[in-house]
Amino acid sequence: MEFLRIFGRNIKKYRELHELSQEEFAYRLSINFSNISRIESGKQFVTAELLEAISKILGITANKLFEQDDDVKIEKTGNTYKEKLINYVSVLSEEDAKYIFESSKLYMKYKIKNSSKS
Repeated sequence: MEFLRIFGRNIKKYRELHELSQEEFAYRLSINFSNISRIESGKQFVTAELLEAISKILGITANKLFEQDDDVKIEKTGNTYKEKLINYVSVLSEEDAKYIFESSKLYMKYKIKNSSKS
C-alpha cells in the first residue's frame, strides 16, 4: 500500500533528523529493532499506542507521518544538546529519569567544586 511506504519513509526522515539510529529508536519505543526496519520499508504498520509514542519521540504530530512531501527537504535544525537531552529524558521511566537527574547533580557539584579551584 502506498500510504505504508509514505509512512515508513517519513518515520525514517524524522528519525534521521533527530540523529537516532534504528537500534536506539527501537529501544526508546520498547520494540524489536527488526520492527523499525519493516515499518520504515513500508512492510508493517503500527498500533495506535506505538504511533503516539513515535510522534512523541520525534516531536511531531502523527498526521505529519502520513504527509506526502516528495519535494520538501527537511534540514537538521541544529538541535542543541539541551534539546537532545530533553528529548531523550522525556521518554524514560520515572526511575531512569531519576538516575539521570541524580547523575547530573553529581556532575554539576563536581564542575562547581573544580571551577572554584581555577
